[in-house]
Amino acid sequence: MIKIDVDNGYLDEFINNVEVKVEKNLTLIINEKMILGNKSDVKTPKNHSKYIYSTEKGKEKQQLIKYKISLPKELYCLRYLRNNLNSILRADIKQQRNYILQVLLKCKMGSKSNLFEIIKYIFIEKGYESIISKSKKKEIAYKLVQSIGVNSCPYCNRNYISVISDTNIKKNITRPQLDHFFPKDTYPFLACSFYNLIPSCSTCNHMKSNKNAYLENLVSPYEITNNTFKFSYTLNNTDILNIGIQESSKYDYKDSINIIFDKKNETNEKYFELEKLYNQEHRDVVIELLVKKAYYPQSYINELSNFGFGQDEIYRYLFSNYNQDDDLHKRPLSKLVRDISEELGLLK
Repeated sequence: MIKIDVDNGYLDEFINNVEVKVEKNLTLIINEKMILGNKSDVKTPKNHSKYIYSTEKGKEKQQLIKYKISLPKELYCLRYLRNNLNSILRADIKQQRNYILQVLLKCKMGSKSNLFEIIKYIFIEKGYESIISKSKKKEIAYKLVQSIGVNSCPYCNRNYISVISDTNIKKNITRPQLDHFFPKDTYPFLACSFYNLIPSCSTCNHMKSNKNAYLENLVSPYEITNNTFKFSYTLNNTDILNIGIQESSKYDYKDSINIIFDKKNETNEKYFELEKLYNQEHRDVVIELLVKKAYYPQSYINELSNFGFGQDEIYRYLFSNYNQDDDLHKRPLSKLVRDISEELGLLK
């Protein structure tokens, strides 16, 4: 995993755009004690399929009561969410964990309760989906991803994640998927929280799915340090040690090594199966580093230093990748290359 910087200049603008709309829907249902739908909406909770008459532009029409507040505890919970809305939207991962505990204690709602459906409606349907994900302009989601500024998936560091815009027509074309670190279907009140939205590749988003990151103590890209995960390798045989540059391009030595984690978080490994994925797809990268170890002795590296090249410049020249912690997100596999090259003593 790659660390994401918690300091983000877009946070306040994001809150200003999202908070007012979510608060409006919360206030509406608190005041009206109901949410109106329409005749075509058949996915309504049981016992709330009654119609009422409402007036629109002087004309009377029939509307469906989609959700109705019928218990004092439901009203209490919605007021709690409204009173703490700004804090919930800007909460970091640690604070979100605290809000999960607080909401569970205060609201005491089941996943199939009327209150849970109301919160999903406000924070997911009218919140995340309407304001962030499926809005016509889609500006908020694009600005969010751009402000986070990671070029490779923070969960796996295997795939590029890119925002593509056409400046000529001022149109956003594509962006990476946004994963809810704490899944919105389980914790819908965090569906619009800034630090709960993690740009990710489709593979990681699919593998993580709706697993309960709160109960299983998954580590967020906002929480990790650069030593939380550390790559290493083991040799299955010694054939690879005799490899030459010409032979390396002709023969497959993948079975000679295994990529392992010298340090890892067990829950993250369970969610994303990174050892399996790296061994399946990226053992050739480690083999290339072993070849470079044989053909780039320390004397050669010292010679480059004598020409005035710095350590980072030499690293970029030799490995076509980034060395500094803050730059690891810029290119896929940078963490693997950095950890293995350090283990091999290729660059001190």
